[in-house]
Formats: sequence, structure tokens, C-alpha cells
Amino acid sequence: MIKNRILVPNDGSQFCRQIYPHIAKFIPPEDTELILLRVGAQPEGFVGTPPRPAAMNVSVPMYDTHQDAQMAAHPIYASQEYDSAEAEIRRLMLEDARELEEAGYQVRVEVRFGDRAQEIIKYIEYNPVDMVAMTTHWRTGIQKLIFGSVAQQLAGQINIPILMIRPDHSNN
Repeated sequence: MIKNRILVPNDGSQFCRQIYPHIAKFIPPEDTELILLRVGAQPEGFVGTPPRPAAMNVSVPMYDTHQDAQMAAHPIYASQEYDSAEAEIRRLMLEDARELEEAGYQVRVEVRFGDRAQEIIKYIEYNPVDMVAMTTHWRTGIQKLIFGSVAQQLAGQINIPILMIRPDHSNN
């Protein structure tokens, strides 16, 4: 029976992976499920613009560019891009999941698309999560204004504990 569900946002970087030793140090693997959550950019499809008639009395379709004609003949729909992107993200996260499973944790991989902070917050709202464990740059000043901070957004909007570690930046 799972007693602890720990959400671990994971962008695939070495910086992000530096949370794993801290999880092992502070959170025993018995009865703990780690949920590795990767939020990717929203996939888009590629379809050509609709054809227009070549002339008033001619029903032959005409495209503005060769690329539009190619895309109309071979469209790539957003759902196809979504499925491909999700499969690739899951494949990339397998090594992390295996490493944590070998340490005794139950591991689940979740994939979402959109704004990182908002997708993490939505995940927490709709799924049972006891804690978030993540690394943070914890930017301040002008860097915070320019880059923002997922950790700071989470800290201000969720009501569960957050284990935040600001690891060594030389390992990013």
C-alpha cells in the first residue's frame, strides 16, 4: 500500500536530476511512489492552408505555395505530434525511472504539455500527491523577472510540502 506519493518535476537536465540523492536521503523507498512529471512544449500539427479555386469556372484546387500543397497531401496532425512527443519523453525518462526503481522506489512517469508551472499545479489539483521534490535555481532580481521561477510559482500556489534543493550549479 502506497503511503507517500512524491511528485518530482523532471525537465531531463542534470540539474534537475540532482534531487535524486536528496530524495534517497530524506524519503525512504518503502511505501513511496515517485511520480516523475515532465512538461513539454505543446505539440503543433503541420497542415497546409486550404486550397482556393484556380478560377471562377474551374474546380481545380490551387495552393499558394508548394509547401501548402505538400502539407495538404501529407498533413501531420497535432494528435500525431502529441503522440510522438509523449512517446519520446517517456523513452528519455526510462533511465531515471530505472535508477529510482533500483533504489527501491515505485516509479510512475507522467507527461503533460503546456506551461510548466501551471501543468504541475493542475496535476497536483487532480491527483493525490503528498509532496513535491525538486531542484531550483531560485533566481532573484532581474533574472527572476526575465526567466521566472517554476519553484516560486509552485510555492505560492500549492498547499502541500515542497522539498526544494538549490544544488551545485556546476553540475547543470
